[in-house]
Amino acid sequence: MLDCQARTGIKRSYEDLSEDTNLSIETIKSVASRKEYNATLKVISLLSISLGVNPIPYFEWEEINE
Repeated sequence: MLDCQARTGIKRSYEDLSEDTNLSIETIKSVASRKEYNATLKVISLLSISLGVNPIPYFEWEEINE
């Protein structure tokens, strides 16, 4: 949300994003505030499109040692 605001000068609210993406406000708040929240690719895609940002820089990869 901050990247979108910095780029466009427009502050988007949770309510606005919820209406635009059909995601619940609670889901959007969880993505924004809970570091360990495991959002689905669908959620990430909907928010990225709505905000006009590339989601790749925000992905974190964890290697699994088997």
